Amino acid sequence: MLDVPHEWADALDVSTVTGTVPRENYDATHGIVLASGKDFVPNQENTQSGAQKAMRLDGEEWEPVDNLFVWFLPFGNMFGVLTESVSASRAATFADWLTRATAGDFKDPDFAWAARPVIDQSRVALLNHADGLRAVNYAGEFGTAVADASGVRALFQGGHQAPNALRIEIKATLVRGKSGHGDEQIMLDWFNQNFGSLSGQVDKAQVTLAADGDTPATEVDLLHHRITRKTQVRIATGATRAFTPLSAVGSIIEAFIIDRGDLVRLRDNDD
Repeated sequence: MLDVPHEWADALDVSTVTGTVPRENYDATHGIVLASGKDFVPNQENTQSGAQKAMRLDGEEWEPVDNLFVWFLPFGNMFGVLTESVSASRAATFADWLTRATAGDFKDPDFAWAARPVIDQSRVALLNHADGLRAVNYAGEFGTAVADASGVRALFQGGHQAPNALRIEIKATLVRGKSGHGDEQIMLDWFNQNFGSLSGQVDKAQVTLAADGDTPATEVDLLHHRITRKTQVRIATGATRAFTPLSAVGSIIEAFIIDRGDLVRLRDNDD
């Protein structure tokens, strides 16, 4: 449970959103932590000597876990997720857990919840009006056995024999403190010229649009148009340096506040 600070109050208020159920407690909001066991505990390193040793658990009844943090938006069947690491559970796992937890509430034994990305088709149109890009993450396949993803073959300087199928992933970002707005424009032109058609076996095409006026830097998944948002998560200081449920769920809420208008619009349009 998190206390709702003043700066969150307006965003969590749904009194003007039709078809919503008011919260029972306007001073608090709740999140869910879905823990999955992992096979090992990471090592720790002495920063002075470079010596390493295993981190310890608190006893035989304790096991290492990775967490999926979940927070339900105050309207509709929407929720935000944040994974503690790449091996944490995914949103689909949470949907399966929710199906089991609510099985008694439904007469149909085959009823099941499903997790689907919130998709905003209009977001891809932002790229057509973008003034620059801050980051590009692109991946695709090429070779005689696959349909070449746009742009990737030109990146590979191999031998004379054509490959059957290779995958290339490229990530381009600005250099903090050195790149300027001109670099954002150069990256946009480079992306559009080399990858903009998104033809062939493209399996990743994510860009971060540069901030424009009052609009902050925006992430766009060009394949699925998922609404995603980077955010900072405060970790415990001192000996643990771990995510805490309160800071993780709080970070989801802060990311939600930025995109609240889009999410309400998509809910109302049933998009």
